[in-house]
Amino acid sequence: MKKKKKNDSNELNEEQTQETLDENQVDNVSENKVDECEEWKQKYLYTLAELENFRKRVVKERSELIKYGSRDVFYDLLEITDNFGRVIEADKKESDPKVIVQGIEMIYNQLIKLLKKNEVKPIEAEKKEFDPNVHDAMQMVPTDEYKPGTVIQEIQKGYKYRDRILRPARVVVAAEPEGR
Repeated sequence: MKKKKKNDSNELNEEQTQETLDENQVDNVSENKVDECEEWKQKYLYTLAELENFRKRVVKERSELIKYGSRDVFYDLLEITDNFGRVIEADKKESDPKVIVQGIEMIYNQLIKLLKKNEVKPIEAEKKEFDPNVHDAMQMVPTDEYKPGTVIQEIQKGYKYRDRILRPARVVVAAEPEGR
């Protein structure tokens, strides 16, 4: 009987030891999971902060681009303004109007070159079919010379910037003659 009690006692010790081991393993696994969770939380917070910094940086850069994006165009315009000043001074000294007109033509060509460089293009209007998207009809003139709806005169040139209308061309449009 003593042997049996001893065996029972050994079995109980083994069970208690096994339970203690199981509890320790569970505690270790729990601690590992908590550490892993904390690590992921830190990564998440770091990434969130990085994203917020990126967003702020993009907003600032976009704001500066809008604020100073036209700087190069204005720089080029200053050169044209200087040339106008030279023409005005030359007009005071020069008696030949051809020289003055030549200077003004040179400045005009410089301005057209600047517009082209910045993708500003004139809208073709004369002898084209009237298009309300790019033309602004100022007057309708009855005529037999042109098909009705044809632009017969450009009052003010229109311009496009890339694919957008900056200013529609102001035009006179042919209309069907009265009595037809």
